[in-house]
Amino acid sequence: MTFDIVFVLALALVALVLFALDRLRLDQVAMAIPVALLLGGILTPAEAVSGLSSTATITVAAMLVLGLGLRKTGMVSAIGTWARTAPLGGNHSRLFVLCLIVAFLSPFLNNTAVVMVFIPVFVSLADQAEEPASMYLMPLSFVSILGGTVTLIGTSTNLIVHGEAVRRGYDQLSMFSIAPLGLISLAVGLVYLFTIGRAQLPRREQPPDLSSKYDVRRFVTELHVTPDSPASGRSLAELRWGERYAVTVLDIERGRQDITAPRGERHIRPGDILYVQGSADRLLDLARRQRLVTPTERTRRQLDPTAGGGRLVEIIVAPGSPLVGRTLREQGFAQRYDATVLAIQQHGVTVTERLAEIEFRVGDLLLVHGTPTALERLADDPGFIPMSEVKTPAGGRPRAAVAAVIMVGVVTLVGLGVLDIMTSALTGVGLMVFTRCVRVEEIYAELDWLVIFVLAGLIPMGVALESTGAAAWIAGWVVTLTASLGEMGLIAAFYLVTAILTAIVSNAATAVMLTPVAILAAAEAGVNPYALLVAVMFGASASFVTPFGYQTNVMIYAPGGYRFSDFMKVGGVLNLLLLLTAALFIPIFWPS
Repeated sequence: MTFDIVFVLALALVALVLFALDRLRLDQVAMAIPVALLLGGILTPAEAVSGLSSTATITVAAMLVLGLGLRKTGMVSAIGTWARTAPLGGNHSRLFVLCLIVAFLSPFLNNTAVVMVFIPVFVSLADQAEEPASMYLMPLSFVSILGGTVTLIGTSTNLIVHGEAVRRGYDQLSMFSIAPLGLISLAVGLVYLFTIGRAQLPRREQPPDLSSKYDVRRFVTELHVTPDSPASGRSLAELRWGERYAVTVLDIERGRQDITAPRGERHIRPGDILYVQGSADRLLDLARRQRLVTPTERTRRQLDPTAGGGRLVEIIVAPGSPLVGRTLREQGFAQRYDATVLAIQQHGVTVTERLAEIEFRVGDLLLVHGTPTALERLADDPGFIPMSEVKTPAGGRPRAAVAAVIMVGVVTLVGLGVLDIMTSALTGVGLMVFTRCVRVEEIYAELDWLVIFVLAGLIPMGVALESTGAAAWIAGWVVTLTASLGEMGLIAAFYLVTAILTAIVSNAATAVMLTPVAILAAAEAGVNPYALLVAVMFGASASFVTPFGYQTNVMIYAPGGYRFSDFMKVGGVLNLLLLLTAALFIPIFWPS
């Protein structure tokens, strides 16, 4: 092997290890790749920035904007609201119908957005059926993933593989070319999840109330504001007690005036009696530092969600949330939302101390206390998913029908072959913006830019793998190892390797790196290149054995109370069934 091949393979290995360890941000690692390739003399400057101009990157970005338009106009949430109350039969039949609805939406919408909307719906259905949410949320995630495999725009990995294949001259896959295999895989998944798989789903019973679930051993106490208290004359927003001490001011008694659920701009005055909720050590620390008088006898009582006119609600940190990678203190959470985080669940571990210093990740669960108005504002933020139904303010843009027509038009034009995917998607984005279904500032603020920058950084790695001959070396090695297994064995090998890498690292990274390898391997083995490209597409979406390989799994991990082994047990069998399905049907639909 030449130095260039060794350099590129070593860089790819380092990148994969960093992705798997998850110590650094995904986009941070991805954007370092083209810099390293440029400094190593492997790529030219134009090749190093080719990810920014790639049709795959642009198309993925355009599809994200289209999904944002559908979300901002309320189109997606309207479907979720309808599904919550529609007469769909008994509990189990209702679950099946809801899964079919998710499967119908996922081929045309970003499945992350679909799961965001339907998590509260499935949790509500579990409550109605008096069953744990763990019996309902895993089918939601898995079906959304399977539904995304029906069309080229159903998942970003499909668009990545398609875009990279087109750049190399393989442009015969159309919008619904993969639909037959996608529908068969979806049917296999549904049958499994509602028969053998359902028996394997864990029953993670949840405590009857949120304070018990989070083990929040808290009470409300009176704290009297003295004239020399440093809190006198300052607002609650300035004091930031929620972030500094993890306590909540539920009520202020000022003479005969009773101020319930005081907002952040409310000022503290000498003589005020504060009814504060928090752990004993935190309240004592607050009283000492702020020179607040603690009565000799406290009135201890269990946490009351309605105390001070407030409520308790669980929210999930969604992809693209401003909290991801930041702390409550950095984000100014309490001041921004007039709500206080009382506890956090990260990967199933409950944290109630030093909350202001915790760095958040997608899928974290927050136990939040606030007034109904504050929680409405929080639920309206696309960065958070309320676990229970929270009334959100009525939107000012009743253009859901317009957004739906634009999306249908995009799909129709591509399906009929009138326009290619990128052109049609960009046209749809222009129409969304000019009809004000989505505003430009919302695109800047709410688009999941991480996906875009990850692609921009990874695509040059695919270029380097091909240009240095590293992809050809890997392809030859794979073909040699599977020579005795025939065409089905080669397809199964690519599917399996892709699925394994997807479970460990980013599915985008897997798709980018294996696409050129698949094309070269097909040429060397004399099989249809589209057979291996489709195997990579479906393998990159087969993320069922870990909770962290796919964002929808991350989002349902904490709300469902799952353990890592649950995904191995339920998803492992599903992965095996889908591997057999792909190996059997891909040679039929894409024969050599």
